Amino acid sequence: MYKDMTEILKDGKVGDFELSHFEIGENDLYAMLHGIPKGRFIRLTRRGEVVMSDTDMEKRTNAAFIRNAHGKVLIGGLGIGLIILAIQDKEEVEQIIVVEKNKEVIDLVGSQLPLNSKVAIVNDDAFEYKPDLKYNTIYMDIWNYINEDVYREEMKPLINRYRKYLVPQSEDENRYIDCWCKYQAKNGIRI
Repeated sequence: MYKDMTEILKDGKVGDFELSHFEIGENDLYAMLHGIPKGRFIRLTRRGEVVMSDTDMEKRTNAAFIRNAHGKVLIGGLGIGLIILAIQDKEEVEQIIVVEKNKEVIDLVGSQLPLNSKVAIVNDDAFEYKPDLKYNTIYMDIWNYINEDVYREEMKPLINRYRKYLVPQSEDENRYIDCWCKYQAKNGIRI
């Protein structure tokens, strides 16, 4: 389902954003405590803070979206493109619009991704973006971390804001709208 992002993306830096490969060894206590196996990974950072990586945690916490993505898809946040590459070749996905606030991320990451003709990246803020069509699938993945405040102050308002851009349930009983780790944020669960 997921592509090997370490083979696709090269290290680089644009503005405050940096892509870098990294290794996790057998004795990495932090990784062991967070269920991250040893291996080679890539991460996107902003001023040293991790924005996204291709660790198993990222794959696990995005899996429900990957399974449910269909029809016209709206994604908030480009990240490293992990979830986009995982769904762009699905037959049931017609179109993917990615809303990315940071032009530097588009220049650094978007320029390296082997995107197909279904995908368009829009440089805009997910909190301000006004779609011009209805979507079958809407997914917001714009947070570096989550907690109850993020759920209450950002996730819940975004879900409410974008719900009107879902196709009617009468047209698509499987329509889907969610945020990355919404359940965990709402319930104060660490990921």
